[in-house]
Amino acid sequence: MFGGSFNPLHNGHVAVADCVQECFQFDEFLWLPSFHAVHKLAVTPSPASFRLKCLRTFLQSRPSNERVCDYEVSLGRPSYTVDTLDFLVNENSEREIYFVMGADSLSHLDTWHRLADLFDLCTFLLVPRSGWGQTSLIDYRNSLTVDMRKMFRAQFLEMDCVDVDSTTLRLNLAESLSSPIAGVPKAVEECLELMNPYSQE
Repeated sequence: MFGGSFNPLHNGHVAVADCVQECFQFDEFLWLPSFHAVHKLAVTPSPASFRLKCLRTFLQSRPSNERVCDYEVSLGRPSYTVDTLDFLVNENSEREIYFVMGADSLSHLDTWHRLADLFDLCTFLLVPRSGWGQTSLIDYRNSLTVDMRKMFRAQFLEMDCVDVDSTTLRLNLAESLSSPIAGVPKAVEECLELMNPYSQE
């Protein structure tokens, strides 16, 4: 399960998905766009309908086990990851869930809703970020109580850091729509050519 705003979907996201597909044999790879991420309430994302369209267009050329889960978008409000995991487990109690997230999320993971339940429901796959490597994972694990440490399951994806920044992409898209659009897959470029929600014109 790969959650995020995908605002916009970019080549860094694609590199993560490619790495997961190469390293694991998952039955399903779920792209989980948020309606409005709880930890990013200060940043209003582009319309969920646009982000969903980009993802679905992009997935037309992806492996058949990849699909969009629009559960959080369908709620129409900010929601918590643990509630989404509960929903997925209730759909199929035999699911073993791996949750993909940036390693820098370790900096605020303790603030996530129902953390003990979250640890119980999934294994974290951490995407390397600059300054957030294996030592950060060790430090985070050591910061947990003994009981929480026993529950916490996490490992790093074996990939290099990808230097694509969503904030910079949005700023560039607000100013112009040059072709080709750097940093996004072709499917997203095609969607942006039809509608650019980041434009300030």
